[in-house]
Amino acid sequence: MHLALSETASKPVPPDPGFDAPPTDAERTGRTVRAHLALFTVALVLPALLFTAFMLGQFAATERKRLESEASDIAHTVAVAVDRDLTGLFASLDVLSTSAHLQNGDFAGFYNQAAELLRRQGIVTLLTDTTGQQLVNLRLPWGSPLPKTHVNWDVPALTPGRPVVTDLIVGQVTGIQQFLAVASVDRNGAPAYYLLFSVPVERLQRIIREAEIPPSYTVSIVDRKGLIMARSTRAEEFVGRPATDDLQRNTAGRQGTWSGSTIDGTPVFGAYARSSLSDFRVAAGIRFSDLKTPLWRSLGLFGLLFSALVALSLLLALVVGKRITEPMRSLAAQAARLGRGAPVTPLSSGLAEADAVSRELAAASASLREREADLREANNEIQRFAYIVSHDLRSPLVNIMGFTTELETLRQDVFERVQELRAAVGAPETAKDGELDRDFTEAIGFIKASISKMDRLINAILRLSREGRRDFRPERVDMEALVASIQASLAHQADRAGATVTAGRLPALISDRLALEQIFSNLVDNALKYLRAGVPGRIEISGRANGAMVVYEVRDNGRGIDPNDVGRVFDLFRRSGVQDRPGEGIGLAHVRTLVRRLGGTIGLTSVLGRGSTFTVSLPRRWIGEKQGKAA
Repeated sequence: MHLALSETASKPVPPDPGFDAPPTDAERTGRTVRAHLALFTVALVLPALLFTAFMLGQFAATERKRLESEASDIAHTVAVAVDRDLTGLFASLDVLSTSAHLQNGDFAGFYNQAAELLRRQGIVTLLTDTTGQQLVNLRLPWGSPLPKTHVNWDVPALTPGRPVVTDLIVGQVTGIQQFLAVASVDRNGAPAYYLLFSVPVERLQRIIREAEIPPSYTVSIVDRKGLIMARSTRAEEFVGRPATDDLQRNTAGRQGTWSGSTIDGTPVFGAYARSSLSDFRVAAGIRFSDLKTPLWRSLGLFGLLFSALVALSLLLALVVGKRITEPMRSLAAQAARLGRGAPVTPLSSGLAEADAVSRELAAASASLREREADLREANNEIQRFAYIVSHDLRSPLVNIMGFTTELETLRQDVFERVQELRAAVGAPETAKDGELDRDFTEAIGFIKASISKMDRLINAILRLSREGRRDFRPERVDMEALVASIQASLAHQADRAGATVTAGRLPALISDRLALEQIFSNLVDNALKYLRAGVPGRIEISGRANGAMVVYEVRDNGRGIDPNDVGRVFDLFRRSGVQDRPGEGIGLAHVRTLVRRLGGTIGLTSVLGRGSTFTVSLPRRWIGEKQGKAA
């Protein structure tokens, strides 16, 4: 019985003719939205334009060239440090080569002298003859058998006072990676011995560490054969391995730059320089990603300045924007109050368009509240009328039932009296007597059947009237759990009909739980009633979210509904098709009433002989009827 209010309240309210009248001069008290937006745009764009001009002037110099120059400086610095260290080694070689012990052939005395050098400077000394046979090796105790040295060096370059260094080698005794500094010891104008310093690559690693290379750079020292002797990162992994082809190919000169990749595959911009004393190459590479880091850092500083300017512009625009945003918020609040049915009073914000909309909302609110009150009163009247009618109809129905019982008793007395009179006069029973008895019995049967149907209809009206008066309570409803309970309650009926009821993922919503249970119980029960004979029944329940609404579908493969009846099956006491199932035609009417009270809609698509689909659309969040009626 709540149906009348729901249907009428959903119709648009016709505007009052006076609403379309243009505002008077008194109502035009503020600037237009366009004027405010123009001021806001000027306040925001002007600082941005000033910032752009400043940034264009700052990017006259390039940051990349500075980084490229820095890579060259690092390579040159490390190369000079290598030469400086080799100079010290060569000086020590020169001093040791003049030892009196060597001139006298006193190798034991020379061993002790070299041991002192090892103790003070950590330099391991070796002495060989011109064939490479070791005569002294500080890595072994004096007197130990000594191997022959198989390392080759540039003998012609060993002029007096000019030592040489070898490429990367692996020590015969220790197995460590090292290189040798070699000087010749002459006697009588000819080489008599070769004096060697065994220098571990850790000495070169120390040179790189002391150079304090920035983390964004990778520095490597590469020998003349292209083997990596030291590296600023992951040295233990790459020392002893060949440098990349692009490094070896592009570093043939004394110094320069190239673009390539490191041995671990990182793209870099590289610079190189050669050691003057050893001809080792020092390569310094910076990742291309890090090459842009200073640029991004500069942009970050500019960004801070830009943010400061934007903050200033926003501060300047706040006064302008506030005159727009506050009236808009007030209008939104008014619209929400209008949706809840609460009264709306006109604004006086100083913004002409907002004040005009506010006046329209206030007028619409007054009109809707007036019509809502009328409709609510009419709805209550209809409910009272339905209750009174159904209650008053029951009284004569009870009388009819009572008189029908008396007629049955009277019929028995009448026919017994007739039999007695016939026996008294000796008249035989005729066929007319039997026909009269059957007509009398049939008439009473029709009366009883009509009484029973009338009683069911009155009870249906009473149930609808009571349901219309029940207050709905919104709560969060897990639709999957609710439908599962419906499946369980109808499982026996489904098994008996040879049907299956399945459900997919069903979105939850906030609504009245009991009303939802009645809606879907009725739809599933209705589908189970009207299955096709000989066809296994299949009923599927599905759901999906659609914006602020949730759409559920109850689909079956039953009898279907005639196209002419699709629009009428929701009417009270209307049924479609062959009436071979019990019912009064109130189920779908009740479902539509519940759906409308919950703020939704219900639709039906059906193909006769193929099945039907009921579509129920409900608000994802129903605020309830009491909230909607609040002042």
